Amino acid sequence: MKKIISAYIVTCLLFCFFNNNLFSQEQTPPRTTRQLTKYERMFPQIMYGDNIYQKGSNWFNIGFGKGYCTNYKKENVNLSLTYHHRYKALFFRGGWHFSGPVIFLKRPMEQLNDFHIGGGIRFEDRWYNFAFFIGPSFASTWIPKEDNPNITTIYAQLGAHTELQFTFKYFYDMGIGTSLYGSFNKRYQVVGIQLHFYFSNAFVRKY
Repeated sequence: MKKIISAYIVTCLLFCFFNNNLFSQEQTPPRTTRQLTKYERMFPQIMYGDNIYQKGSNWFNIGFGKGYCTNYKKENVNLSLTYHHRYKALFFRGGWHFSGPVIFLKRPMEQLNDFHIGGGIRFEDRWYNFAFFIGPSFASTWIPKEDNPNITTIYAQLGAHTELQFTFKYFYDMGIGTSLYGSFNKRYQVVGIQLHFYFSNAFVRKY
């Protein structure tokens, strides 16, 4: 009988000991986490498939297409390279744009090269990226002389560059789209359309 009572007391003590440990673990406050900043809440990380992506990421466009020089009444071809960067909640960009009657590898006597910066707005989702930018440019124009088209005069002047982008993202960080642009300065005004390829650094890691 004494052995039974002793075993009962030991069992009760063990039960109380483990029950108290479990209870104390349940009452332990959860591990604190870092508070998200305002911009991290505005541009959170999201998951698609097995990958985690960062919203509001930077991106790079390569574009080429057709244009029209309004002051010389000529069709142009164009090429552009543009980098877009987010700082907090603002979007900026810097890039280079070429326009001329023929592609620049043929060394046309008439051409426009502008180096532009600007600010803008952006809206993105899983399948699309929409953006509008405007800003100043530094334009270098090659203009043939009227009396001798084989001789060109190179001018440098300030101008403006604006662009409207529509991108379909077949992957979250890669896509293809259309750009409508205008480049304006004192000697060479051109508007046009481009096919562009979109590359962003949105990928963070595998889930």
